[in-house]
Amino acid sequence: AWFVIAAALDRPITIYGDGKQVRDILFVDDLLNAYDAAIEQRDISSGKIYNIGGGAQNTLSVWKEFCPMLEKLLGRSLEVKWGDWRPGDQKVYVSDISKIKRELGWEPKVGIEKGLRKLYDWVIANKNIL
Repeated sequence: AWFVIAAALDRPITIYGDGKQVRDILFVDDLLNAYDAAIEQRDISSGKIYNIGGGAQNTLSVWKEFCPMLEKLLGRSLEVKWGDWRPGDQKVYVSDISKIKRELGWEPKVGIEKGLRKLYDWVIANKNIL
């Protein structure tokens, strides 16, 4: 979300490391649906911990893959600053969502590109509060 907000508002962006770090992406509506699934199935979820994230099907590199997608939405190229690797930065993080999928039937429904478009549209419509 930070990259989208910064790009839309012309704020500086710094990429640490090589920009190839991999993360899973989760749209907020899917997160809320996970909460709803846990509440609706309290008999199963009570007292348990679940990893929530985009999972393996919603991964991309932090900048190498994301930047072209964001530039396409913006209709312009982005200038960024590059910084050294940050201590403790994980090169790859992907949430293992198999437990919540198995126990509650939840999995993300909003893909990366659709979620990015929805977030971008929201940021543009709400620039005055950011």
